[in-house]
Order: sequence, then structure tokens, then C-alpha cells
Amino acid sequence: MSTHKQGNLGGLVRLRSVRERDSRIGLATALKEERAAAAKEADLQQLLANLPMPATFDLAAFQGRQHTVEMIRTALADTRATLETAHHITTAARDRWVSDRSRLAAVESLVERRAAAVRAERTRRETRELDEVAQEMWRRRTRTAVVDGGVR
Repeated sequence: MSTHKQGNLGGLVRLRSVRERDSRIGLATALKEERAAAAKEADLQQLLANLPMPATFDLAAFQGRQHTVEMIRTALADTRATLETAHHITTAARDRWVSDRSRLAAVESLVERRAAAVRAERTRRETRELDEVAQEMWRRRTRTAVVDGGVR
């Protein structure tokens, strides 16, 4: 196997490795944002559930509380939309990372198979060379024995 082909595969492995790392970082960021949105949603739900009743029962206190409840509900709806978007982004980031990881694994497998083929070819070549050397030594020994007067 030529080093030129190996060099191309090495570059491809580096490229796939960088892409896999980038998509892993993107997935981590998406997960962090999704967790932050979920935490904000939980906080707003908790705030809404624990909102105290007004101390007095006049119209202004009631309207103030209703206004506060409406603001919390609006913020909660926005946060739920943000959480849904974050979930979709996380799903897309996970799919991208899985794809990049499997592509990297495929290229690494190809490199390993080619390296194994190169090792096997080297072993066959060395074995053939050793057989040739052993054959030549046997011929020399046989010629020497015949010249010296026969087989010993």
C-alpha cells in the first residue's frame, strides 16, 4: 500500500474526527440549553403554584394578582416554546453526532483493515524471502555434499 493512499486516509480520519468532536460539542451545548429551559419552566411552574393570595380582598389587590398570574403564564408559555425548540435542536444535534460518529468509525475501520492487509502482505513477503534463503542454503549444502563425495 502506498503512503500516498495512507496519507489520504489519515487526512480523512482527521477530518471525520474533527467533525465528530464538533458535533459532540454541539450536542453538549444543545443539551445544556435544553436543561436550562426545563429548569426555567420548572421554576415558573413552582412560582405560579406558590403565588400567595393577596393580603386584602379588594379589587386592586385582585387585579394585581391576576396581572402577575397572567405575566407568569405568558412567560411559562414562552419558556415551553423555547423548551420545545431546544428539544428539537437537541434531537437534531444527537442525530448529527450519531451520524458523524458512525462515519468516523467506518473510516477508522477501513484504515485498520488496510493496515492489517499491509501487515499480512509484509508477513507473506518476509516468509517468501525466508523460504528463498532456506532453499538457497539447502541447494548449497546439497551441492557441497554431492561434490564432497555423496550424501552424509
